[in-house]
Amino acid sequence: MSRHGPMALLFATMYPQTLMSMMVLTPPVVAEQVTSAYGLPAEMAGVYAAASYVFVAIGTLATASVIPRVGPLRLSFACIVAGGCALALFGLGSLAFVVLATALMGLCYGPLTPAGQQAIANGEPIANLALFLSVRQTAVPLGGMLAGLVVPALVVRTDLETALFIVGGTATLTGLLAGSLLGIVRHEKREPRPVARAGFLAPLRLMLGHRALLAMSFASMIYGALQLVVSSLLVVFVMRELGRDLVTAGMMLGISQAAAVGGRIAWGFIADRIGRLRGTLGAIGLGMAMACVMAWALTPATPDWTIALVAFLLGGTTSGWNGVFLASLMQSVPAAQAGFAASGALLFSYLGIVLGPPLFGGLAALAGFPVAFLVLGVFALGGAALCLMPAHAAE
Repeated sequence: MSRHGPMALLFATMYPQTLMSMMVLTPPVVAEQVTSAYGLPAEMAGVYAAASYVFVAIGTLATASVIPRVGPLRLSFACIVAGGCALALFGLGSLAFVVLATALMGLCYGPLTPAGQQAIANGEPIANLALFLSVRQTAVPLGGMLAGLVVPALVVRTDLETALFIVGGTATLTGLLAGSLLGIVRHEKREPRPVARAGFLAPLRLMLGHRALLAMSFASMIYGALQLVVSSLLVVFVMRELGRDLVTAGMMLGISQAAAVGGRIAWGFIADRIGRLRGTLGAIGLGMAMACVMAWALTPATPDWTIALVAFLLGGTTSGWNGVFLASLMQSVPAAQAGFAASGALLFSYLGIVLGPPLFGGLAALAGFPVAFLVLGVFALGGAALCLMPAHAAE
């Protein structure tokens, strides 16, 4: 891979993540049409997210044993091809196909981050690693933006089944084309032998046996929970607690998501400049805690510009940590184990993603949103403490 520059590597790892993120987020974007098409209650849309992440976790664990046999970039582009076919299954008029498609898309989405980590580790050293990975991780919100912009317009112009087939078919074709034409993918070398042959749960055992990695993984579980709470419940908070209308609440969510993209890049830049990845992760956690306290202080009488500022801080911190976290992981293990370590660590992140919103929602229902945000701030402080713990103390 040394013959290819960092921009080629960035594209080859970012493109599959963007497309697959778009496809995984397509069913929630058209949830009303999907549930009505199959005669399901609207609440079933939430089941999709939970079921999807179960298969994402399975796909993530399986990645460690597949990468050496296939190659991380080939695996990534194969995931696009298979994921596009899976999305097209949603339009075949059967609930069984919907279930199968959900499982397949989760399995295809899971390998992308570990495979990207391994591909980057296999290449030439990158000077600004945290910034590089942070830019790459903007693929996730970019995929969400594409799903929101493209899919509803296609549904309006055609119908649900045709729109899903077009998006899935296009992803499959472009995955085949790009994977065949890109030299960095075509000339990728396989590992001579697997890094580890310890079985399906080996990445998890790596985390449990490495206290520094385990501390960061628990921090990522907390940070992942906060990220999904903000992205999934901010609109409800602004409308129900602060008395704003849907348009204003949607604008606040848009501000937070724009800050998420900018935050990922900014935190990666800062981490590279100061040279302390774990310290930057700790600072992000402290920023999350401060933003949660500011959210606790909001009232219906708060001016909109203040709410917008809090939404910006929430988005820039709760969604800004990913690239720095992955860079810290990569620096903590030998290059050959980069994807292996990411597979294990992401299991903790996904656990936070799955558990965070329902636990926060339940607490908000019992004690109110302000109390729930205060509790969230305490957890953010805990995540910051785990990151700021000296590396030798975690060994």
